[in-house]
Amino acid sequence: MPFPPGDMVAAFGRHLHFQSLEQALRERHPELADRVHFDDSQGRMLLKVALSGVQSVALAHVRMDHSIVWAVMDPVLDSEPSLWPLDTPDDVLVDAVHAHASACLTGEPVVSPWRWHESEPSEMTELADILDARGVRVRRVAAGNRYFAHGPRLSPKLDIVGERHESFMEAEFPEAFVRVSLKPTLGWLVDLHRPEWGGWGRVELGWCLERRPSAAPGLPRADVSVAEIADLLCKGPETWDTQPPWIPPRDGTPTGPESRSALQDSLFADRPTASDLPEWMEDFTEFVDEPAEKRPPERRQGPLTPREITEAVLQQLTTFGFSDLLEGGADVPIESDAFHIEWRSTTKDLSASEMQRLNGLAAAAGEDLPKRLIVITGAGLTRPAAEFADKAKAFAFCLDRATGRLTALNSRAREALLPAEAPGTRELEPW
Repeated sequence: MPFPPGDMVAAFGRHLHFQSLEQALRERHPELADRVHFDDSQGRMLLKVALSGVQSVALAHVRMDHSIVWAVMDPVLDSEPSLWPLDTPDDVLVDAVHAHASACLTGEPVVSPWRWHESEPSEMTELADILDARGVRVRRVAAGNRYFAHGPRLSPKLDIVGERHESFMEAEFPEAFVRVSLKPTLGWLVDLHRPEWGGWGRVELGWCLERRPSAAPGLPRADVSVAEIADLLCKGPETWDTQPPWIPPRDGTPTGPESRSALQDSLFADRPTASDLPEWMEDFTEFVDEPAEKRPPERRQGPLTPREITEAVLQQLTTFGFSDLLEGGADVPIESDAFHIEWRSTTKDLSASEMQRLNGLAAAAGEDLPKRLIVITGAGLTRPAAEFADKAKAFAFCLDRATGRLTALNSRAREALLPAEAPGTRELEPW
């Protein structure tokens, strides 16, 4: 007797799994037992909770791009599916179905943390709950679960957001879009995107909460509570001390208001005019309300000068949250009491031994306390060098001398970077 084909065996296994989920949902939530049924009549396996008429909340396998995920779907037109990895435990799946079905039956919002597509409470779900109760629109929470849908609703795509060990929450204010992050080594970070900036800036949390700046980006997790973060956010962006975005000294990277996405235009309906822009942007931004003949001249093309490179690095590091940096002289372009900055114009990746040597120079550069190391190089780091940099609490960046832009070379430096995408670029499109 021939062995059944692999796809038949897989289908039978899925069938058994759905049956076990049906039983688990009945047992864990007996108040829904009469409404629960497993439906495979249309050639597709669905675990359903009947609502009224033909409507139901359903759990299904859904293919998105090249991935298959679990999706909890309800009949509310404007809602988004709650997506979960295939290896999600069964009790989490049935509890997610229960949370969405109960909300539909009672007419109440989905309870936290399930409303944020999370299975367990966390600092981010707590923050989202506080902000939502105070009337702030929370757009996304990513902590334990990082699966979201984006693109057309009839054929959505899968977006796996953030890094494995970090979490974040995004919220929309009338005048800014905010992302609050918890990084493994840097702790709390608050970044905001304003329509007149066309880019991300960073809130100086140390100064806002403790009235003293922090030399490095972020505040340690233990030094600030969720309630303090929420209170600060609810005061509004106009009360925050914020480092605005870095403006590249050369064209080539979209930075102005015209780089916004269509969804950003919907988030920020009032387009900026010349009078809305802060003075520091006026020499760099094309005003959207002026004819072309009245716009400022384009930025000069060609190689960056040493002064421009120094200014670009200083401005980016300051925006990241390195608060005690000052422009120095020819021998020491950027000075700091807390950090020793080493510049390496090379095309060869720095080795672990070289990073150890530079870290020793940084430690010796401090008068009372050892300084920490920031490396600015034209190349990269070997893997052992990056690992040593993380252990030494150093930051390593690669400098693109053509544009002045810094990219991260070790995990601690990556945590310090600002968000890469503008708000709304990977959202589920409206119907």
